[in-house]
Amino acid sequence: MEPINQKKEENMETTQHRTRYRFEQSVSGSETVHKLYIYDEVSAQGKFNWNTWNYDESETSAKYFRNQLDDIPNGETIELHVNSAGGNVGEGVAIYNLLRQKAGTGSRIVGYVDGMAYSIAMTIAMACDEIHMGLGTSMFLHNPWTVASGNADQLRAMADQLDELSEASLQLYMSRATGITVDELREMMKKETMLAPDKCLQYGFCDVVGEEKKEDGSNLDDSGDGNGVGDGGDSGKDGSDDDAKQQIKELRRQLYIQRQANQMLAGLNKPNMKQTFADALGRFAVK
Repeated sequence: MEPINQKKEENMETTQHRTRYRFEQSVSGSETVHKLYIYDEVSAQGKFNWNTWNYDESETSAKYFRNQLDDIPNGETIELHVNSAGGNVGEGVAIYNLLRQKAGTGSRIVGYVDGMAYSIAMTIAMACDEIHMGLGTSMFLHNPWTVASGNADQLRAMADQLDELSEASLQLYMSRATGITVDELREMMKKETMLAPDKCLQYGFCDVVGEEKKEDGSNLDDSGDGNGVGDGGDSGKDGSDDDAKQQIKELRRQLYIQRQANQMLAGLNKPNMKQTFADALGRFAVK
C-alpha cells in the first residue's frame, strides 16, 4: 500500500502539469484560469546543479513556456504574473510571441505586475491583452546591452546588431503605447527609464493600477491616502485641497520611483564569481 502523502503529491503533480510551483489552475464559476509566473531571471537554462553536474530546467525559458502553453486548451484564460529584473533578450522575445500566438487561438492573456517588470520582463508583459500593476510596482526599459570581445570590425558589427535590437524593441513597445511618440520613447530607452504605475498607465503600458476601479473607470486610490480609502468625495472643497492632493500624489510617485530603484539595483546584483569558484573548490577539498 502506498503512503497517503505520496498519493496526494502524485495527484497534485498531475494537476499542475508536472511543474512544481510555477503553474496553477483555478476555476472561477464556469471559467478555468491558468496561472503562469515569471519570478526569476529570464534564461534558457536554470542554475548549475553541482550534485548532478547539469543545469536545472529553467522555468523562465521559451521552451518551458511553449510546453506549458501547449497544455492549456485554446480559448481559456491565462494569468501571467511577473516579478523579474529581466534576462536573455532572445528567450524573452520568444515568450512574448508565444503568448501572442496563444492569444490568437482565443485565449485571453491577463498580466499582473506583482513587483518588478524590468528590461525583457517588461517586454514579455506587453504580450498581455490587459495589464494590472499593483501599488508600489514598476517597469524599467532601456536599450539592449551585451558583453563582447573581438577586433574593431567585430565590435562595430556588434554595435550595429544592438542598434537593430533597440529598434525592434521600440516597435514592440509602440504596438501597445499611447500618449507617447516614437522619438520620446526612443529617448526614454536611451536614458534607461524607471516607470511608476501612473506613468505606465499614461503611456499605455498598463490598464489598471491597484486591485479595483471605480464605476467611472478611475482607480479607487487616486483620491485617497494610498490605501484605497477615498476622501469622501466632497466636491465643495476649495482649490487649496486640490493642490494638496496633487502634492500628495507627486510625493507618492517619487516614493514609488525611489523604492523601486532600490529594488532594481538589488535585483540586478551579479553573482560573486570569486565566491562561486571558492565554493566549487571546497567541494573537492580533501577532508
